[in-house]
Amino acid sequence: MGKDYPYNKVKHVRDIKEMMEYIGEKYAKETAFWYTIGGKQISVNYEQVKKDVFALASYFYSIDVKNAKIALYSENSYEWIVTYLAAVIGSNIIVPLDKELKPAEAATLYRACDADMLVYSEKKSALTEEFAEGELKHSLCLSNFADAAAKGEAMLCQTGILENEIDVEAPCSIIYTSGTTGTPKGVMLCQRNLISDMIRSLETLRIPKGTVAVLPFNHTFGFMACVLCQMHIGSPVYINAGLKYVLHDINIAKPSHISVVPLFIDSFYKGIWKNAKKSGKDKALKALIKTSNAMRKVGIDMRKKLFKSVIDAFGGNLEMIITGGAPISNEMIKAFDDLGIKIINGYGISECSPIVSINRDKWIKLGSVGQHINTVQVKTINNNEDGEGEICVKGDIVMLGYYNNPEANADVFFEDGWFKTGDIGKVDEDGFVYITGRKKNLIILENGKNVYPEELEYLIGNIDGVDEVLVYAEDGYITAEIYAEDMTKKDAITESIKTTLNSSVAAYKQIRKIKFRASEFEKTTTKKIKR
Repeated sequence: MGKDYPYNKVKHVRDIKEMMEYIGEKYAKETAFWYTIGGKQISVNYEQVKKDVFALASYFYSIDVKNAKIALYSENSYEWIVTYLAAVIGSNIIVPLDKELKPAEAATLYRACDADMLVYSEKKSALTEEFAEGELKHSLCLSNFADAAAKGEAMLCQTGILENEIDVEAPCSIIYTSGTTGTPKGVMLCQRNLISDMIRSLETLRIPKGTVAVLPFNHTFGFMACVLCQMHIGSPVYINAGLKYVLHDINIAKPSHISVVPLFIDSFYKGIWKNAKKSGKDKALKALIKTSNAMRKVGIDMRKKLFKSVIDAFGGNLEMIITGGAPISNEMIKAFDDLGIKIINGYGISECSPIVSINRDKWIKLGSVGQHINTVQVKTINNNEDGEGEICVKGDIVMLGYYNNPEANADVFFEDGWFKTGDIGKVDEDGFVYITGRKKNLIILENGKNVYPEELEYLIGNIDGVDEVLVYAEDGYITAEIYAEDMTKKDAITESIKTTLNSSVAAYKQIRKIKFRASEFEKTTTKKIKR
């Protein structure tokens, strides 16, 4: 069961308020967040973060926003982070809204969660036009953040925020899922959920300090991996200015690790080889990888020197990429390992705060999404003949339930707190979790056979030239719809599927219909293809 694996020592705290007190003192003068606005770099230390959080929390109390729901509609920013933390240390419930939502969609969720206050960025001010006069009880544009914090700080000793006691079992956040299928549901998390997931994740995986926050904060993976975990270990976080600036910001911040979805990793890898080919060094790079791997077999590791130019393209310090949210191939993990960059993949779901399992630095099984984190139980139910069933989770990371949705809660909870994730897979004797598909995406053939499209998408995705793929049933046929940026490879892709791939899978899983599309698939904000 991997019981001898050494867990990292991590400071245990009860709630986010206690965490703020701890990091504000322990890492006081160290950089917490930094970012660039108008060409000017701004840096905020942990002492200032604590001060700003308590000041804004005091401001909320001063306008009588207590035990209330605060909707947050903004791009990633320092002010976003402070708003979230300030809301929850005051026992309010934060409701982060996806920045990609249209104002009318955001307004619908604002009403659905019965919000009492709207906090929004200047870019999102159009949302206020969606409300009737007087409908917004309280609102704050983040362009007025400094004024609000100053007012709150002036009243800090009068508002009662310093004396507020946290109920760790009460809802502190409602996260609306942006899944690839279905209507968004409001996932209710409490501070016990978040703090437990943060501590157990940090105990499981040693993460080097220094990162660039790329993932959207309104998603639990983005907030947990890029904010909470980083703050608790006193790591400096550079806040990315937008997806088109990712590599630019990585070169400014020179991170030791980043957390991204696999789509970014694919893009990084293509960029490495595109640049190598452009400079005429692709053959030399292939030869160098072969030589390096041979040297490693006899205990000589020269990757940092041999592939310095590659690592320099990512700021020069990158040693780890943490990924989740979608499958990543073993080949891609090995390809980056060959270059001296470790890819750590895991598995999570918003309903579990979100991290359920993760591979360790030196305790890895390729093909798995790692061992489930400490204190969490994972099992499968309704297993098929291959031993695969629906992944179920139990423990203090599991959500309180869906907001105002008793039917959905009845569907996912069973037997004293076990939660059905909707993901299909298995758990081995060492506690390593393997994900093979999504229950909602399951294709049931006329002969009763079950096909998980993700399995075939993984295989097709490894074919040279395939950039994106979806597998589904159409007119009774297993169909692969493919986007290939280089359409000159269309015939080779088709031939590879018809011969190599189809001969490697059971007859009922074989691809009988192949379609090519001219543009990329529409995606969610976490870069998953919408089904």
